[in-house]
Amino acid sequence: MSKKVRNIFMTGCFLIAAQFVNAQTSNGIWNNLSVEGQYGLNSALSPKEGIKTSDFSGFNFFQFGITYHIDEVWGVRGSFASSNFKHKDIDNVGVKYSKLVLEATYNVLTAINKEAASDFEVTAHAGFGLASGKSEAASKKDMAGVAQIGIMPKYNFSPRVAVFLDGTFVNQFSQDYGFNGLGIKQGSGSYFNVGLGVQVRLGQ
Repeated sequence: MSKKVRNIFMTGCFLIAAQFVNAQTSNGIWNNLSVEGQYGLNSALSPKEGIKTSDFSGFNFFQFGITYHIDEVWGVRGSFASSNFKHKDIDNVGVKYSKLVLEATYNVLTAINKEAASDFEVTAHAGFGLASGKSEAASKKDMAGVAQIGIMPKYNFSPRVAVFLDGTFVNQFSQDYGFNGLGIKQGSGSYFNVGLGVQVRLGQ
């Protein structure tokens, strides 16, 4: 991915974040923020060129995120995640991707029935971002675009603390390396993350 495209994306993210801060600071922005952390499974999907994808799947995924809750239904979520795809039996064969993603979130159950209060929620999320990869086999780096969509069932133990299970399908484009760290022809890849995490609401 070109440096120009990357700079345009980062500038866009900054402008969106600045707009939210400017609009909401006087209303107590901290009361609408939550932070989260999760750890879980990478499941390699594509490309499959010369490999068995199950050899590169495992519990090598973690993510940190922050969500601005616009209202009870909609939100904006920014996250940093690391997905390390390494061969289960062979050292120095694999690739590690770190990504920054900006997403919209949508509370499905609340949207269906705002009157029915419940400790259980289901949040859908989707967005775009950038990924930075490092090949273990070739000792080279890679930049790729990211598009992802997911679903996150969540249980609220209190108004401030919740646990969740997050399943996310990730597609990367302008990608140069496969899961074994070697070059690929198709120029794209996909994988699935499943993470167990905790979310904490800030403010009062």
